[in-house]
Amino acid sequence: MLNLKKYIKEEVSKLGINLDYIDIVHPPKEEMGDFAFPCFTINIGDLKNPNEKANYIQQKLKLDSNIIEKTEVMGAYLNFYVNSSFLAKETIQEILLEKEKYGSSENGLGKNMLIEHTSINPNASPHIGRTRNSIIGDFLVRLYRFEGYTVEANYFINDIGKQIAMLLVGVEKLGNINTITFKEMLNLYIEINEMSKKDKSIEQQIFNYLHQLENGNKEIREKFKKITDICVQGQQQIFQKMDITWDCFTHESDFVYGKQIDNILKKLFKSGKLKEDPNGRLYVDLTGYNIPTKSPVLVLTREDKTSLYPLRDLAYTVYKIKKNGSHNMIVLGEDQEVYMKQIQATLDILGYSSPQLVSYDFVLLDGDKMATREGKVVLLEDFIEKAKQKILHSFQERGSTLSEEKLMSLAVSCIKYNMLNVRRKKTVNFNLEAATDFQGNSAIYLLYSYARINSLLSKSNYQEKNNKYSFQYDLEHSLIRSMYDFPEIIKSAIQTSESLVLTTYLYNLCQKFSKYYETISILNEDNEQLKQSRLALLSSLKVVLGNGMKILGIQLIDKI
Repeated sequence: MLNLKKYIKEEVSKLGINLDYIDIVHPPKEEMGDFAFPCFTINIGDLKNPNEKANYIQQKLKLDSNIIEKTEVMGAYLNFYVNSSFLAKETIQEILLEKEKYGSSENGLGKNMLIEHTSINPNASPHIGRTRNSIIGDFLVRLYRFEGYTVEANYFINDIGKQIAMLLVGVEKLGNINTITFKEMLNLYIEINEMSKKDKSIEQQIFNYLHQLENGNKEIREKFKKITDICVQGQQQIFQKMDITWDCFTHESDFVYGKQIDNILKKLFKSGKLKEDPNGRLYVDLTGYNIPTKSPVLVLTREDKTSLYPLRDLAYTVYKIKKNGSHNMIVLGEDQEVYMKQIQATLDILGYSSPQLVSYDFVLLDGDKMATREGKVVLLEDFIEKAKQKILHSFQERGSTLSEEKLMSLAVSCIKYNMLNVRRKKTVNFNLEAATDFQGNSAIYLLYSYARINSLLSKSNYQEKNNKYSFQYDLEHSLIRSMYDFPEIIKSAIQTSESLVLTTYLYNLCQKFSKYYETISILNEDNEQLKQSRLALLSSLKVVLGNGMKILGIQLIDKI
C-alpha cells in the first residue's frame, strides 16, 4: 500500500525543500482535504509569507492525478485531496489481503521485548485501582506482539518482604496456615496491620521472621512460600477473568538465596558509593544525579543488614537487563517515578542501562483513592460482578438475555476500555454508568458496531474476490480514509505508549459506521457493483475494528 504522506513529502522535496522541514498532517476538517502541508518554517528564496510559499509550491508541484486528485491553498497550508478510487482500491485490497496483520509494520519481527507489569504484593486480592497497571501492561504486550515482537510478559513476586512477614504473623495469630484461603487474606492483613499499631511485639516478630529468612531458616522460608503461593494463585485466577496472563514469574527470594544482592552490595562498595548511616543502614549515595529529592540517597538495607525492596529490585532489574538490554519496559504508577530515577541512577553506577518507564496516574472511585492497609478498596473481583449486573440489567430492559460467558466478556471489556480511554498521565475517575453505556464511548458501543457489521455480512452474498470498487458518497471516502490511517495509529501508539490514540480512533470509526448504516442502503442496493463494493468496505471495517479491539484486550463477539 502506497504511503501517501511519504509520497507527498518526496514530491515536495523535489522542489529543493529539505525533507526534514516537510511535515504532512491531517486538516482539522475532512472537507478541507485528506492531507495538508503547513508552510510556516520552510525556506523558499525571498518568500516570507507562508501563503505565498504554499501558492508557489502548488504551482510548481507535479503530482500524479491518479493519486492526488487536486490541491488547494488554504492560508498557510497546501491541502491535498486523494483520488477516491485510488484510495479505495489501495486500502480495501491491502486490508483484505493482510487481514489480522493489517496495521502492523512488522518492525518487531526477529526482536524480543520484555515487559514487566502489575507485580503487586501478594498480600491481598487486587483492587480496581491497581488494575490500571495490569490493563496498561497487557495493552502494551498485545500492541508489541501485533508489531511482530516476541514479547515476554514478566511478573515480579514480592515473596520476602515485610507484607508477607506481616501476613505470616497474622495467620499464626488469627488463622491457620493449613486452611486459610486467599479470600480471607485481605481482612486478615487489615486486621493484623491495625493490631501492630497497638502491639509492638507484632512488629518485632515481623522483623525477626525477616532476619531468620535471610539467614537461611528453611522452616520460615517454607512458611513464606506457602503464604505467597496461596496469594499469587488467587490473584492469577482473578486476572484470568480479565484475560490477562504472564509468561514469566520471578521471586524476590531468588536474588536473596542466590546471593545476587550480595554481589550488588560488593559492586556498590567498590564504586565508593555505598555508605552506612549512623543507624547501621546501608545506602547508595546518588549525589550528582538529577534526583528530585532533598536527600539523594537510596536506602538498601535495614539496621540489621536485611535487604529492603530496592536492593532486591536492583538485583531483579539487572537480571532483566541481562535477559534483554535493548527492548525492556516497566509499567509503574507515577508515584514511583522518583523511586525509578533512584534505581536508574544506581544502575548507572553499576554499569547497566535501565528499562523504559511507562507511568500512569491514579484511579479514583467517587473521588477517593484506594489503600489496601486501610481497607479502602473496591476489589476487582467485586467490581467485575457489579459490571456484569449492570450490563445484565440493561439487556433485560431491552428484552434480551445473555449467556454467562458473554456477560463476563462484556463486563471485562467495559472495564478495560474505560481504563484505556484516558491518557496515561491523567487520573481515571471510573464511572460504571459511562463504562457500560450502549450509546456512548464504551466497549459495548464498539462491540455492537462489530456485531452489526458481522450480521450484515452474514446475511449478504458478499464475494470477497471482487476487486472492483465503486462508491458514491463522501462518507464512504471518509471511512476508507480512516481505515487507511490505521497503520499510522498503531505507529503513534507504539511511539507514545498511549492507548487513548487507539480508543479515540476506534470510537470515531464506529461513529462513522453508525451514520453510514443509518443513511446508506447496503443489503437492499439494486446495483450489484455498488452493493459488493459496500460489502467489501464493511468487510474491511470488520478487520480494522477487530484488530484494534484485540490490541486493547477486548474479546470480540460476533453476535450480541
